[in-house]
Amino acid sequence: MSALNKPNKYGDPLDYIKYLLMNTNNSFCQSEVEEAEELLAEVRTIDPKAFDAIPGFKPKMKELDDKIKAYHTMDGIWMDFLQSRTVDLGELNAVKAAKTSCEKSTLAKYSYMTVYAHFCKGDVAKAKNILETRTLRLTEKTTLRVEDVEGLASEVAKMKKLFQNITELEANWKDYVKTGVSPGFDTELPLFPCYPIPNMKEWLLKGALDICNSAPAMLEKVKKAQKESGVAIDGAMKKKIKELEAAIEGNESRLAVLNKAWKAFLPNNEVKVENRKYGFEYCNQESLIRAYIMEGFANVCGNAEDMLQKIDDLKKAETIKISEVTADKIEELSELNMQFQYDAGEINKIWNKFVAQGDMLEDYQLADYYCDHIYDVKSWLIQGLSVSCKEGIPFLEQIDEVKNSLEFEFTEEVRCRVTKLRIRVWDCRYESMEKLARLEAEPENFEERLKELMEKYEMGERPIPCSL
Repeated sequence: MSALNKPNKYGDPLDYIKYLLMNTNNSFCQSEVEEAEELLAEVRTIDPKAFDAIPGFKPKMKELDDKIKAYHTMDGIWMDFLQSRTVDLGELNAVKAAKTSCEKSTLAKYSYMTVYAHFCKGDVAKAKNILETRTLRLTEKTTLRVEDVEGLASEVAKMKKLFQNITELEANWKDYVKTGVSPGFDTELPLFPCYPIPNMKEWLLKGALDICNSAPAMLEKVKKAQKESGVAIDGAMKKKIKELEAAIEGNESRLAVLNKAWKAFLPNNEVKVENRKYGFEYCNQESLIRAYIMEGFANVCGNAEDMLQKIDDLKKAETIKISEVTADKIEELSELNMQFQYDAGEINKIWNKFVAQGDMLEDYQLADYYCDHIYDVKSWLIQGLSVSCKEGIPFLEQIDEVKNSLEFEFTEEVRCRVTKLRIRVWDCRYESMEKLARLEAEPENFEERLKELMEKYEMGERPIPCSL
């Protein structure tokens, strides 16, 4: 109530109703609405003729009455808003007295719902401006406490947090659209279902930054928000949605190719050429390890050592839980690699013994093949020079095939023994030609037939022996 002395209702009726109306205004402006209504009701008990006797009294009384009605109308719209989270700007603006009301909760409700309405229409800049210049000034710089209005505190906090981070969001989004590389976005924005575009940008940024873990869930949230809101999305966002879909699909596709190859590989550790299309980009580390395992088995000599090192580096970098079958295959590859290394050491020992014994060796154990072709050549020489000249032919043919296809030079020690094997094979074939010539020709025609046969089978001249 006013600090002015209260006039006598009967002795000074005009001052009395002035007093009542002024206090009605004061109470209403201080959000003491019930008290204001009581005072206004008391004013109405006075003979209306008195209102005409005071200049401006009736317009002021009507203004106050309209504002009190606006208070209740706005409160009803506010309660509906809290239930539906929808705002009709036309309905809101129809309550004209609310716009100029001195009652702060009415102004706060009106301004916030105006913010919400413009935001839902996608006019983010206008919504932000109204929030900062009206709503926040009311709730942070006046006597109104945001907690005094039911539901307002949480709504304002959400919208405030959104707008506090919207600049960074837009900067990150612009960078992502321009470069194709997502910088991510650390903040989790409040969601306003009527206009989820900021959230959709946030989710796309996060999904693109973490394709392996976050992408599927983020893409699902984007699609759900767009479907439920019906919000229109621009070309840039459509493109980024498609890119994220393709990235996720690519992961799934690569994994399917890998799983098919792995299934075919398991029975006998064989990697067929048509299955060697798995690549090395996977979200799951065990899948990557399986690709390394198969690549190691596909070319033990060239890849096993490197692939085992890659697997070891992965396991050192982080704790990886792998299945028993994967662990077994790692062990098998490791054992095979060690066997090849052992075989390489053994062939050198056997070769040195073979050379020391005059190119003769009776008791030896050789591998089927070696990683280094020079070891293969040494193995074939040992075998070729330890069997009959006829049995040595296949070994010489393998040596010639390797030398011609790979074009590498033999050491003198090896070259001379290749020549020795070549002479043995030549002598063996020459002996066969002699026998054939004697069978096919008369003695006087033997030399002529032998010459024909040697030309026919391209015998050439006998190789010149190599002196060690």
